[in-house]
Amino acid sequence: MDTLNKEQRDILLDYYFECADQQESDIAKELLENHQGAIEFYNRLHHSLSSLEHLDHQTCASCPDHLVEKTLQQLYSHHHASSGSERLEKLLQAENEKLVTKRPSFWRSLADAAAVAAGVIIFSGLFVPVTRSMRAQAWQTACEANLSKVAQGVTQYAGEHQNFLPAVTTKAGNPWWKVGSTGPENQSNTRHVWLLVKQNYIQPEVFTCPGGSNKKQIKLDRAQIAGLSDFPNRRYITYSFRLICEPNKAVYPKSSTPLMSDTNPIFEACLKNPNGLSKTEFDPVTLSEKLLRVNSSSHRSRGQNVMFSDGAVKFLSGRVIDQNDDIFTVKDLNTYRGTERPVCATDVFLVP
Repeated sequence: MDTLNKEQRDILLDYYFECADQQESDIAKELLENHQGAIEFYNRLHHSLSSLEHLDHQTCASCPDHLVEKTLQQLYSHHHASSGSERLEKLLQAENEKLVTKRPSFWRSLADAAAVAAGVIIFSGLFVPVTRSMRAQAWQTACEANLSKVAQGVTQYAGEHQNFLPAVTTKAGNPWWKVGSTGPENQSNTRHVWLLVKQNYIQPEVFTCPGGSNKKQIKLDRAQIAGLSDFPNRRYITYSFRLICEPNKAVYPKSSTPLMSDTNPIFEACLKNPNGLSKTEFDPVTLSEKLLRVNSSSHRSRGQNVMFSDGAVKFLSGRVIDQNDDIFTVKDLNTYRGTERPVCATDVFLVP
């Protein structure tokens, strides 16, 4: 049997209890089409819980409080370090074995079945959403910590380089999206912040948000870093940095200004090929009502962490900051071809 990891089991549980978002639902559907372990896990879940369908009856409308307590004890009394989903998996597997061998099952009586029903209601109605919420909050906090480290690195760099932001020599109009380009020319905007890694101000792992879809990556050692002039590809940086067009004018801002955030959601689709790596061409993007409202996908589109030049990191539920400036677009520009530049010094444009 193909083995499921914990994240896959969590997604399948979320999907079964209808509390998965669209991305998780798509992953669950793909697993159920192609992964034998996922199919067996889902079938066991459905088979065990379908035994409770007869309880949807007037005579079984309520469940005594002590049965709820009993069920919770069975679900969580052992191995406190294990997650609720792992305990449920073990319970379901044990029940499935009983059904196959015709040994006495968990459903010996109406009282036991009612107890399980109460437990499932509590699990699906409270524990799973809380677990997902806690996981999302943990990722958001870890992301904030990452950006705080970047802020410290930028501040230290500026202090040692005449109060300038990290910047390499570039030309206005160069393609800012070419992360991972091995050519000698400085094109992608990420080459600026790569200086922080190259010169050992920050470890490269800090540049990936734990809530992003590409959060798993291979770590780079110093020997590998020494031979690179940019992040190898987009899996190694899931944040968007303020576009720097003229390095000689990249002075550290005196007032609080956005410098980096979770990945710009407008260009995510056009920058990836099917296997998740960087594309070699930029597909032009024309803004739509949806693209003008969407938040970064790193935090389930609820908002994005934004790092400011004063070192503050804030989670914003929207993209518009002072003076109606959208941090993910150029002012009054509707179509993007990957070579844009801000219209003025106060026009913040955070790009991959």
